[in-house]
Amino acid sequence: MAEITYFEKAGPDNTQRTLEIAKARYMQGGISTIVLASSYGETAIKAAELFKDSGACLLIVGEVLDGKQSPEEDVQQKLRDMGHRLIWGTTLGGMTTFTREPSAGLVADAYRRVSEGFKVVCEITLIAGSQGYLHTGQKVIAIAGTHRGSDTAVVASGASFTQFKKFEVNEILCKPYQRASE
Repeated sequence: MAEITYFEKAGPDNTQRTLEIAKARYMQGGISTIVLASSYGETAIKAAELFKDSGACLLIVGEVLDGKQSPEEDVQQKLRDMGHRLIWGTTLGGMTTFTREPSAGLVADAYRRVSEGFKVVCEITLIAGSQGYLHTGQKVIAIAGTHRGSDTAVVASGASFTQFKKFEVNEILCKPYQRASE
């Protein structure tokens, strides 16, 4: 069983170490895809550089900021040129707002009790599965963080939102010891 690395605080100062931990686990085998949250592109570029010679394909999940898909188009193109994919999707909180059904928001809040990054790694894995980039049960490493950068990495079994009960977090590789205050 692998050890869990705990970071003293949440946040972007943990990005490099989180990516290194994720790469070390990827190199052990049994993982086909790296799913990574990146709003502004800095983390995605760092990850692309670190994983460059590993054979890993990054599936970068951006978000919509100020009515535009992020990261910026030039960053998206650079990542595509490096052989990686970018996707966008609806978060659990977004589903709750849209449907007025509180369940998805309650799940998101429960995940936040572990850490903000933990909530996001779960969301991005489900988004990727829902869009057909992962099949149910496919082992991936998901990487995310708290606001900017990365501070959480897990090994998860992919699933879609419609197959939520098949989604599973198999290993927590690293996370903040104490979650960021809300």
